[in-house]
Amino acid sequence: MRVKKLLLLSALSLLLLSAATPPPALAAPSPTTQVLLTFSNGYTLSSDERGGGQVKNGVSYMPAWMVGEAGIKIKWETSGKRAVFSGWEKSFTVQLGSRTGVLDGKKIDIGGIPYMYNKELYIPVKFIVSALEGGPVQWDSKNNVIQATGLHMYRSYSESFGGYVYSVSPDSGELYISSGKNAKRKLASLHSGLDVVDLIFEQTPAGLTLLRVSNNYGEPHIHQEYYTFLLKNGSILRQGHTDFHTTFGDPALWTDGKLVLNDGQTLRLIEDGSGAVSETINLTRLMGSTVTKNVYYNVEAVYPDILLVRPGDTAFLTLVNRSTGAQTVLYKELVDANRQHVLEQTDAMFPGDYIRLTGRSGNTLTFTGYNNVGKDQVYTYTLPAGK
Repeated sequence: MRVKKLLLLSALSLLLLSAATPPPALAAPSPTTQVLLTFSNGYTLSSDERGGGQVKNGVSYMPAWMVGEAGIKIKWETSGKRAVFSGWEKSFTVQLGSRTGVLDGKKIDIGGIPYMYNKELYIPVKFIVSALEGGPVQWDSKNNVIQATGLHMYRSYSESFGGYVYSVSPDSGELYISSGKNAKRKLASLHSGLDVVDLIFEQTPAGLTLLRVSNNYGEPHIHQEYYTFLLKNGSILRQGHTDFHTTFGDPALWTDGKLVLNDGQTLRLIEDGSGAVSETINLTRLMGSTVTKNVYYNVEAVYPDILLVRPGDTAFLTLVNRSTGAQTVLYKELVDANRQHVLEQTDAMFPGDYIRLTGRSGNTLTFTGYNNVGKDQVYTYTLPAGK
């Protein structure tokens, strides 16, 4: 299993600094002005964070480091005169001393002449805003601010596994796959505006590829969702999606050699190798609720006789008999009255009981109760006869 974290937006700008920078060709400084860019995902970027914009010969310029915040990387050609910018499905180039640039493979007039100042490349603001598909550039003379809105991000993250390269765009939510010199093809559409993304791979015993795309989002990153894909030779056999609070346990992934896929209301057990569905469990019926109640269930363990389910409305880990549907809310069995009282105080941002299954031996289940104050507790629960 391999996991790599998607870098935060602020770290992407460091790529500009690490690229080989040509010798500076100094330009006469002009009165500094603020460049304020607002992206379609709501992210706002100000040039004041690291040097402002400039006005030269009636043209407004911005420092190139700002482009890196959109997920665009910069690379200088060996001549040290031509800068190549590339991101997800986006590329453009500019050349020092030339009004001619290239945008997505086409030569265009970029509306000004790029130059170096204090070891930083400056590019016409209107060209960059247009390249990033933003709206009109506006001038706020009262506050000395050049601003534009609606700019797009072009971040991407790629990972190799099993002879394939998997790439995801957090902004469009598109998941692609490629192999060798073959062009990449779209595997799936997730949802736009992903935040902190992981690609998690596993080779199954039958030789299939299990891919989980996780997305940690919300403020302050209080939600965790998983897109799970079972693939054979680069094609999807089965897929599922869950989305719960970070205080919930990780969703169950395997039981008795079968893959567990959950969409929050229906649980499917999938045969390794063929991808066939061996069993389907209607969670809403098992839990005694209806679809109209709109409750989603995080299944954190699957055994032949029981499930460990955390309902989205209560967030309390519940032991469920698969045959009868009988339910036991575990915190009421495991913790003392004082701790129960604490857990029952509703916390919309961090709901739950912080109880996680850590093992099973026969009819005895072992749990750990995580506590931000004091020592974590270990609990055991023995299944009643017939349960």
